[in-house]
Amino acid sequence: MKKQSSMNKKGNQVAYVRPGVDYVEALGSGTAGRKKIPTVWVTAKNGQKWEIPVDPKTGRVPNEYLFGRFLDINRGSRNGRERNILIDIGKEADMIHEIPDGGFTPQQLIETGWWQAVNESDIEGIDDTGARAFARELEDAAKSAQAQGMKMVLLMPDESQKRVRDIIARDFNASEVKKAVRNGGIIIKEGNPGRGAAGCYIPMQETSSLKTPVIILGKNWDEETLVHEFTHHLRHVDQTRGGLTRTPLKLNAGGERVSSRAYDRKEYNSAVNLEEAATVAESLVRIQAPSKGANGYYTATKVHGDTPMERYTHDRTTLVTDKPMRGRKAEKQVTGKFEDTSISHLGYYRPGSNAANYYKERKAKGTLPVPVKPVRKTKKTDATKGTVAGPVGATAAKSPNRRISRAKR
Repeated sequence: MKKQSSMNKKGNQVAYVRPGVDYVEALGSGTAGRKKIPTVWVTAKNGQKWEIPVDPKTGRVPNEYLFGRFLDINRGSRNGRERNILIDIGKEADMIHEIPDGGFTPQQLIETGWWQAVNESDIEGIDDTGARAFARELEDAAKSAQAQGMKMVLLMPDESQKRVRDIIARDFNASEVKKAVRNGGIIIKEGNPGRGAAGCYIPMQETSSLKTPVIILGKNWDEETLVHEFTHHLRHVDQTRGGLTRTPLKLNAGGERVSSRAYDRKEYNSAVNLEEAATVAESLVRIQAPSKGANGYYTATKVHGDTPMERYTHDRTTLVTDKPMRGRKAEKQVTGKFEDTSISHLGYYRPGSNAANYYKERKAKGTLPVPVKPVRKTKKTDATKGTVAGPVGATAAKSPNRRISRAKR
C-alpha cells in the first residue's frame, strides 16, 4: 500500500507564521562572538510550533539548514527516537519532495511533513540516496571509519571536498572520526568565518535551535585551518577526553555549549584563551607541515621568539620532534609539552587570564573536565525504517512505492 502524502496530516497544516531570531556563538581566530540568524516561527493547526532559520534576503530556507536538520539525530522524529543517518541516506522513502526554485518557504517546508519527521520522507538532494554527492565516504581513512564520512556534509566545490576528506582521513585516526559524528553529523563549508578569521567553529549550543555543528573555512584555507576547527569539534563532542584536551567551556548534560552570558566576563575570556591555545597546540602536533604564515594568535604571545613566525616555529619544533601524531598520542604530546610553548601564554581575549595561568588555576582547583568512560551503544529500532545498526551497503534500497511531491506556490 502506498503512503499518502504527509500534507494530509493536520499537524502539517499551517495556521500562521511570525518572524523570530536565533543566536549562535562561534569559535575561531578572533571571531568568538554572537551571530544573529533570522528565523520564522511556524504554528500548525494542532498547536505545534517550529522555529526555522531563513535567508534574510529571500525568506527561504537555505539548503544548509535542511542538511543541519537531517544531521541532527535527536530531532525530526515523531516518536522521539534517535535517528540513524546512514540508514536514512541509504534507504529511499516512499515520498520524495522536490525543492522549489529559490528554496522552501518555512510554511511549504512544514506542509511537506519532512521537518517534523525527517525519517518518513526524503528531500531530493538532501537525504535521498542521491545526496551521496554531498556526503561521501572517507576513502583514505581506515576501513572501519570510511562510512562516517557520509555524516559530514561538505558544502564546497568537488576539489575542496576531496581536500577535506583527505586531510581528515590523514590527520585524525578512525576512532576520532567515529567520535566526531557519533551523536550526529557535522557541516563543513566554505564561506565567511568572520573578519580576520581563517576559519571558525559553531558548536551545538544550549540556547540555539540549530543543533548541528558547523565549520566555516575562509578563503585560501589550508590544512591547519581545517585541522584547527575539527580539533575544536572533537574537544567539544568527545567525552572520553579530559583535562587539557577537553574544552574548558561549560557544556550542559546534553553536550551543548552554555551561552557566554551565563559567565562572568573574565571567566569566559580566560576559558576561550585556553580553548584556543590548546587547540592551536594540538593542531601543530597533527598537521603534516607547518603553514607558510604563523597562526594569527601568535601576535598575542610574547615569549619564545621576537616575531609571531619565530614563536610559531618554536612551538612546532617543541611539539613535533619526529613526525606528526594523531589520536591519544597527539593528546598526550599536547598535555606534556603545553607549558613549554609560546601559545600557552595566549591572552588574546580580555579581560581574562592567559591560557597557562587559567589552566594552572583550574588544575589546582580540580575543575578541569574529567573523561567519561565510553559506553557501547545498543541497537535501537526505528519505527519507519527498520533496525538501526551498522553502516549502509554500497547499494541503496529502492522503494517500489516512491512518490514525488512538489511544494504549492
